[in-house]
Amino acid sequence: MRRFLSIIVIALPFVYMSAQQLPNSNFESWNRTYNGDAQPDYWNGSNVSQVGLKFTFVYKKPGRSGYCMYVADREVGAVGITETAPGYVSLGQPWQYLKGLNVKGATAGTEGGIAWKYRPDTMSVWIKRTGDFTRKEDFHLLYYAWSGTAKSTKYKNKARKYTVTERTNEESDIRQATDGNEFGVDQPAQQIAEGWYRARAKYNEWTQIKVPVFYMSDKEPTMCNVIFSAGNYPAFRANDGLYAGNALFIDDVEMIYSSRIDKLVINGQVWADFNPDSEEVQTCKLSSTKNVQIEGFRGIGSLTNIKGETAVFNGRKLDNREMTITPGVINGKPWIITVKAEDNSSEHTYKIKFSI
Repeated sequence: MRRFLSIIVIALPFVYMSAQQLPNSNFESWNRTYNGDAQPDYWNGSNVSQVGLKFTFVYKKPGRSGYCMYVADREVGAVGITETAPGYVSLGQPWQYLKGLNVKGATAGTEGGIAWKYRPDTMSVWIKRTGDFTRKEDFHLLYYAWSGTAKSTKYKNKARKYTVTERTNEESDIRQATDGNEFGVDQPAQQIAEGWYRARAKYNEWTQIKVPVFYMSDKEPTMCNVIFSAGNYPAFRANDGLYAGNALFIDDVEMIYSSRIDKLVINGQVWADFNPDSEEVQTCKLSSTKNVQIEGFRGIGSLTNIKGETAVFNGRKLDNREMTITPGVINGKPWIITVKAEDNSSEHTYKIKFSI
């Protein structure tokens, strides 16, 4: 069930952000509060306000160096009526909707994100995770990007039916391939990319997790969102299998931009023998002497969605800002393909010799 109220957005102080990195990604800036507890700038916790009571889900803790974010599932409610709610943080806004006192109609989720036009290849996150993992609960590290504006009015509730509430750029409306709103989208957006890592594991020491980002489109996104969850959100729509105390520490998030080619297409055909890791001369046999057309692709992969189905991401074609080609001679001088990371952090050179 979706059931969590976002904290109020207030003006934030300036925090330096590299153009192609997320804001406050090392979690050193904490200038807001919720219920007296410090909150990280730019990030919003799944904090709950219910019947005059407030429940904090994100806390400031010592990190790898400086500070980190800590989130944990916890019980919310009063006078003996409580339920376990997921602890998570997002660049978007966690939200909650309950009409009257009909708890079965309660619903919640995450809405929106930040303006974003970049195309990272990996999201690196340092984590620790504690709790009882003999029970079936995964943690989630999620990045997704899109263009356009999604709108819908129906969202799954505790009764596993739907509640009517109007939302814009809701997470389940954008992530149709992996975690889609089963009641449909009134106005769809175009999802561009997704990186989603989930696991049922304990990490007592700081551990770096690298989440590959897969692409569904060549377009540049206009927005992105990130969700870090200690428990079964956003994988489940009804908060199944949440256990109070399962916690996640998050620190030093970095978006990594690659200069590799995952797939090389020659004259419309995938070159099966291409080695994306080699900078030595590679030889490709052509079937004719026609002009050589070369296309490079990155961000190819698949994810298992919440229904257990395979969601396929075909990758994106590298544009001429990222990939340049110096022609060679068939049966002679090799073609030189130079690939730059989108943030200019690295460069890779491929040498392809074509023969007949």
